[in-house]
Amino acid sequence: MNLYQKELLGFALVILIAVVTVAVMVGQRTMAEFQHYTVLYTNRAQNLAETLVTYYAEHGSWDAVQTVLATTPGWRVGRRSGQNGIGGESVGAGNSAWDYRVVDVQGRIVADSQGILQGQISQTEIARGLPLTLEGNVIGYLLPDTQGARGIELDAPATQFLDRVQHALVWGGLIAFLAAMLVAGLFTRSIVAPIHDLTGAARTIAGGDLDARAQIRGHDEIAHLAETFNGMATSLQQAEQARQAQTADIAHELRNPLAILQGTLEALADGIYDPTQENIQPALDQVRTLNRLVEDLRTLALADAGQLQLDPQPLEIGGLVRRVGEAHRERLAEKGIALHLEIAAKLPIVSADYDRITQVLNNILGNAARYLPGGTEVHIRGKAENGGVAITVADNGPGVQDAALPHLFDRFWRADPSRSRATGGSGLGLAIARHILQAHRGRIWAEKTPGGGLTVKFWLPS
Repeated sequence: MNLYQKELLGFALVILIAVVTVAVMVGQRTMAEFQHYTVLYTNRAQNLAETLVTYYAEHGSWDAVQTVLATTPGWRVGRRSGQNGIGGESVGAGNSAWDYRVVDVQGRIVADSQGILQGQISQTEIARGLPLTLEGNVIGYLLPDTQGARGIELDAPATQFLDRVQHALVWGGLIAFLAAMLVAGLFTRSIVAPIHDLTGAARTIAGGDLDARAQIRGHDEIAHLAETFNGMATSLQQAEQARQAQTADIAHELRNPLAILQGTLEALADGIYDPTQENIQPALDQVRTLNRLVEDLRTLALADAGQLQLDPQPLEIGGLVRRVGEAHRERLAEKGIALHLEIAAKLPIVSADYDRITQVLNNILGNAARYLPGGTEVHIRGKAENGGVAITVADNGPGVQDAALPHLFDRFWRADPSRSRATGGSGLGLAIARHILQAHRGRIWAEKTPGGGLTVKFWLPS
């Protein structure tokens, strides 16, 4: 049984129970009300009402009305005592008889065909009685015995009337059931159809077609589920595209050093090159490049798996930045790049891994050494900011285009691919820096330097 059939069956059971319950209750209520009406408006009841009104008009109160009624024909029938008395009639009630009570306007019992004159009648029960009026004013009520009325035998016309009411209830219930089932079927289909679309799209994606998307219908929870599914499919597609691009990039990065290494070794093996340091050095440089690339890929793999190990210790980051900056000063100076350190005298202590933060700074300054032309300047600044420490590396070089800023931390991304490979960059340094900062609950970003150039800034919580 599929979901559509299950929901339709559930609706059918609920609707059937509701219709049957309403039909039974309405039928029983109709029977009770009709019997009550029959008891209340028979000739006997009307005659008693006239007698009671006449008594009140003559005496001005209900005093001693019980004594007078005791001798009135049709008043005491003994139904509740199990004896049939006089006064039974066949108008709408066969040969059954029943008892009455008379109450005043305050609800006090002033007469009872069984002689029970105790108790107070509720306003709800009074409202179901026959009002006794004198000159337009209500002087009391004539109440039939409700229990006795339920057991009366109706005559043929009354029975036929109730049968017609029962038939109307049955047909009305059947029509209501069919109409409700039609609405339930349409409603169920509106729920199941989007789920079928989601299932089809999921099967298509499972088959390898990541372009499949579910159709979004309406604004309900299923529509939100379809939106979430489409977002997941888009993420999968982007992840697959990134995986394919990364595989191609890795192959491309490996091809050049391996080709150089192979050519050098073949030349040495064939005797074209002598095994001198000058001839072996290019091959050794390519081995170092491959080793650096493999280590970078390993770091990224650990970060992706959430297994990037850190050894956080209380760290005075100002001293670390100074040491790393000084270590790069000579390399930058060889390219004609001036380095300026502007570190605040006292920075907050941060909890960080010394080696990993050193790696972040090495990656940033290493990029500066590779890409900046001679004559430029690099400013390293450190200051307390937003409950932590912000380190800024800003240069006044050519910078990058606005569209390139969001991609600086993507893997293997380069603004100038050929120049990066020529200088040995893998295109992974800033991607690794981002993962390291995220593992420290920090962040890193890039922006344009006012006046020209590029600024890379990272923040660590204190």
